Order: sequence, then C-alpha cells, then structure tokens
Amino acid sequence: MTLQRKLALFVVAAALAPLVGVAFAVLRASQDELARRAAGEHAARARAGAVAIAAELAAVDGALGGLAETWRPDRLGEEELRGMLVVLARQVPSANASAIVDGGGSARAVFAGGRGGTERFVEAVRSSREAPDGRLVLSAYDDADGWQLAAVRAVPARDGRRWLVGVRLGPEAARRRLDASVPEGGAAYLLDGARVLLASGGAGPLQPEQRAELAGRLEPARAAVVQGQHVLAAWAPLDDGTGWGVLVAVPAATANAQLVAMRRGVLVASGLVLAAVLAASFLLGRGTVAGLARIEAAARALGGGELAVRLPVSGSDEVAQVSRTFNAMAEELQRARQKLERWNEELHQEVEARTAELRAAQAQLVEAQKLAAIGQLGAGVAHEINNPLTGILGNAQLLLESAAAGQPDRELLESIEKLARRCRDITQNLLRFSEQRADPSFQDLDASRVVRDALSLARGQIEADGVAVETELPAPGPRVRGDAGHLAQVLLNLLSNARTACQGRPGARVRLSVAREGDEVRIVVQDGGKGIAPEHLPRIFEPFFTTKDQWSNVGLGLSVSYRIVSEHGGRISVESRVGEGSTFTVCLPAALPAG
Repeated sequence: MTLQRKLALFVVAAALAPLVGVAFAVLRASQDELARRAAGEHAARARAGAVAIAAELAAVDGALGGLAETWRPDRLGEEELRGMLVVLARQVPSANASAIVDGGGSARAVFAGGRGGTERFVEAVRSSREAPDGRLVLSAYDDADGWQLAAVRAVPARDGRRWLVGVRLGPEAARRRLDASVPEGGAAYLLDGARVLLASGGAGPLQPEQRAELAGRLEPARAAVVQGQHVLAAWAPLDDGTGWGVLVAVPAATANAQLVAMRRGVLVASGLVLAAVLAASFLLGRGTVAGLARIEAAARALGGGELAVRLPVSGSDEVAQVSRTFNAMAEELQRARQKLERWNEELHQEVEARTAELRAAQAQLVEAQKLAAIGQLGAGVAHEINNPLTGILGNAQLLLESAAAGQPDRELLESIEKLARRCRDITQNLLRFSEQRADPSFQDLDASRVVRDALSLARGQIEADGVAVETELPAPGPRVRGDAGHLAQVLLNLLSNARTACQGRPGARVRLSVAREGDEVRIVVQDGGKGIAPEHLPRIFEPFFTTKDQWSNVGLGLSVSYRIVSEHGGRISVESRVGEGSTFTVCLPAALPAG
C-alpha cells in the first residue's frame, strides 16, 4: 500500500471517529432541548389564549353586573327593559342577542340585533337559574347559526326571587383569541370539559380520536403539558370553576420535523466529509508537485523580464516558504525598476522645466532688445523731427493770429496747427518711451482718485461718441504707492483704446472699477467693443503694433503703459473675445499701512 493511500485511510478514521461519536450525542441533546422548548411555547400559547378569552368574559361580566346594579330590572317596565338591552348591546359589541328573564322564568325582554332566532338562547338563560348571585355562568349550545355561548348573571329582586340577565356570544370573539394562540402546523381548541366547543387553525391537524385521547387526560383546574402517542400539547383552564380551557396541540410529526431534518443533515454531512477527506488525501500528493511546477514557471517568466509575476502563497509548508521567498525577490526587483523609471521621469521633467525657463528668458531678452532698439530709433527720429516741428507749429500759430476770421486760408492754417500738435504728441510719446528716465516719484495715492482724475480728462470724448461710462470706485479707495502722473497716463491710454473699440457699436459701455484683493489693488477697465482676435493678443504690448482702424494710432500706448506698470512693481493683463469686448486689469502692490 502506498504512502498516499495510508495517509488517506488515517485521515478518514481521524475525521469520522469524532463525527460519529459527538454528532449523535449532540443530536440527542438537541432533541431533548427542542421538546422542552416546544412544550414551553405551547404552554405559553395556551395560557395566553385562556387569559385573552377570560379577559373577554370578564368584560362581559362587568358590563352585565354594572348594568343590572344601575338599572334594577325588577323595577322597570317592558319598554325600559328593552331599552336596557339596547344599552347592553352597545356595551358588549361581541354580543349578537340579549335577554332578561324574571324570577318566574318568563322572558320579559329579548333583543336579537337582527340575527337568527332566540328560543334556544332564552332556554339557555333559564337553565342558569341556579347560578350563584354576582357570578357569571357560561352555557354552550348549538342552534341553526352554529355554536353559541350564553353568558348569564343572576340579579336578586325585592321579592326574594332572582332575575337573570344574559347575552349571546357568537364564536367570532373566541375564535379571534384562539387564532392568536395557534402554533405553526398546529391548532387551538376551546374545550368544555372533554367536549370541543371551538377549533382554530383550519380544520385542525388532530383527528377526533387524538383529541379524545388528550381530553381524557386534562385536569380542569390546572395548567399542564400533556402528551399522547402522536401529539404534543398544552392545556390552560379559563378559571377554577367552569371547567373550560384552551388546548394547544401539534402533531408529533410536525413538532419533530426539525429533528428529523437535523438527523438527515448529520448523515449527509458525514457523507460529504468522507468524500472530501478522500479527495483531499489524493490531492495532497499532487499539490506538492503542482506547487513546484508553478515555481519553475514563475522563475522562467521572471527571467524573461515579467517582474509582476507572483506565486500564490497559502499554508506554511516548504512549498509556501519557497513561494514567499520568490515573491519577495520579485517585489525587490520591481521596486528597483520603478525607482529607475521614476528617476528617468523626474530627469525628463526637470529638463523640460529648465528648457521652458530658458525659452521664457530668451523671449524676455528678445523683447527687451526689441524695445531697446525701437527706443533708440524713436529717440533719434523724435529729436530730428521735434525741432522743425516746433518751427512749423510756431509759424502756424503766428499766421493764425494774423489771419482774420472768414479768410479762406484760416481753415488750412487750423488744420496745419492740429496736425502739427498731433506730430508733437507722437514725438513726445516716442521720447517718453525711449528716454532713460529717473525713478518715478513714488508716494501713497488713493487709487479711486487717480482713476477719477484720469476719467475727467477722457469722459467728454468717450460720451461724445455715444459710449456710456460706468464706475465702481469706493471712497476712500484702496491705497497704492506710485507716481500719479504716470498712472494717469496708463489709464488715459486704456480709456483711449476702449473709446476707439466702442465706436460704431450702439449700446456699448466702458466700465471702470477699483478693488483690493489681498496684497494687491486691481484697476479694471472693461469695454463692450469689438474685441481683440486671439492671434493678436500675444503682440498687443509690442511697440507700434495696433489693431485700430485709424491711421493716426501708432501703437505706443500699451507699450508705454506696460513699461510704467512694470516700474511700479505691478503687472497688466488682458482678456478679450471678438465681438464681446476686452477687459484690461492693472494689478499694483497695495501701500503698507502708516507706522
């Protein structure tokens, strides 16, 4: 016999011995516990049903006693007695008839409530004449409507005889109480001694001979658990005198169904365990060989560069230990590769970042060189033009003073003066842009006031073109440190551009606002003009670049403005959409508080 078969037999014996020995002992203990719990549950249901029906009858007894004591039927006439029964029917909703019998046995009043005959009911009331005073007497009988219950109470009269007041209770109220006591798969019965008055739970699982077998063993005055040959039941009396009670019963086959299922489960489990042990014994030997084959395949994959390969690890045998060591080696190699890849990526990003910085620095250098070259050119042109231009302007003004109004040449002289002034302004802008000026005269300024002063110079021209001006300038405004004249020049340039952009656009507006945001003061000039094309935005701060339609605009305003804002340690930005307008934002450092 091979070692694998010996191991299989040993495992089978080791597995089945405790299973057979312990399982059946546990099964026997479970059977006893199940029977005990079932008996307790049935007894509790029987007591609950008996208490519920007794409470119903106590309510009827209280209603009868209270009405008889209040009305005194021996002192009432026929109509009053009938009215008494109507009141009684309202106080006892479960009653379907009521009657009053005098001391001579005559029915003085009967109230049927529209249900069936009352002859048998009246006879049941008369038969309770020997009932003791102040105590409810129950009497069950059958009539055309089925089983009925007469509840009667005797009331002493003035002549020494006793009157009887009774109500007829149908099975509905008692059945509702019994329905709450029906166990699963069983039935509940209302008994009068050994006679079954009412059954609940369908037709009931007990045969007549089984009910008789249990009824013969009941003790009317004591609650108990009773068992027959095929029945598990519990009995609870309503009280100590009537002999009535509630019986809850379940067939033994139903009560022991769980136990039978448990036995079958144990047998099935035993078979499954045996099959599993046999299968495990045959697979155990093959498992070691399969584990070694997996290790070989993983080693080949790792040698081929697949560093993500891992071996499944389970247990603590030698195969599992080798698998853990292999996985640790593979993880270390994978971490080393990831570290190298991460270094390469970081190096690549660093190279790209440095390259971007070099490109930005180169662009700034090109811009600075361009501005310097244009500045030198502008300075030379301005100096060469400024002297002759001064003579032209002076001579034109002298000729205007000597020319009388209405002369044909006066209009030409005025045009010459206007154009000369325009040329002078251009040359001054060129000189201002190109000259190496001293540091501006910085002082604490009210940003709102600077904007108002600049707007006062340009508002007339803007509104003359039909463009509305809106402002949002707090008073006092946020403080900035700068040169009021230079900042006013920036604002005038921006307002001039806004005015030109809004010309010919009905309903266009120019809006100015000042606000402090953190450590900066933002001055915003927004217009509803024609906007700037996206391809032109990168060039708008270049000297002599313009998108305006008028030939006189030489494109120095934004260049000068950019230079002034930079001198103040700030920045200027623009957002624009074609057909919607442009928004220029000047950001300047806020002035530090005094002290």
